[in-house]
Amino acid sequence: MSVTFIGDVHGWSDRLDRLLAKIKPPLVFVGDLIDRGPDAPGVLARVHALCDRGEAHCLLGNHEYALLRGIGSPALGLEPDAAFYAAWHLRFGGAAVLQACGVASDDLAGLRDKLRAHLGWLETLPWVIEGSEGRRHWVAVHAGLDASELRPQVRLLHDAWSHDDGYPPALFDKERAFVVRVDLPEDWCVVSGHTPLTEVVVTPQRILCDTSGGMPNRPLSAVVWPEGRVVTSES
Repeated sequence: MSVTFIGDVHGWSDRLDRLLAKIKPPLVFVGDLIDRGPDAPGVLARVHALCDRGEAHCLLGNHEYALLRGIGSPALGLEPDAAFYAAWHLRFGGAAVLQACGVASDDLAGLRDKLRAHLGWLETLPWVIEGSEGRRHWVAVHAGLDASELRPQVRLLHDAWSHDDGYPPALFDKERAFVVRVDLPEDWCVVSGHTPLTEVVVTPQRILCDTSGGMPNRPLSAVVWPEGRVVTSES
């Protein structure tokens, strides 16, 4: 069965709607649904519903991670972190989420209330997703994998919150964009977003699908695997 990987949406529900009209499930969102764009609540509602219907899966991105670390999560054992909240609000583009929710930057209770329908779901998002088609396999991680052995990395990512100590490279490290282990099996492909590019990169062992970066006048892109066909919100 083919699968379609969708790059970082970053709050642009109009781009997402145009893209969804051109592709079909199953879908895998590579993370960063929120921040920068004008309609994070709308994007969360769309993707959450797709996942609830079994039509999509979604990775945790560094922007969702920063939000959860900033506001805290009892379910994950996270106390609110003022430094993370400031980074999310001032550097990551969280101000756009606050504006879309109609809450002030110091109103954490109001923000939690506006996002209540989705916070529990965000807390469950995986750090890694794997799949296969015949003998071919894929593994998706928001920022990609490093050059160490594949299986130990994946095992750790399946239980990542339990040993997280802040700014995890699997979600934040842009230097991973073009890393491919020299001994990665030929039938494996690593998929990520996170690093915005002018065009999607599709090779047998690496897919980079973030062409939006959450910026105005940039397309949202998807890659249909294993055929490697690229679809964009603007094409």
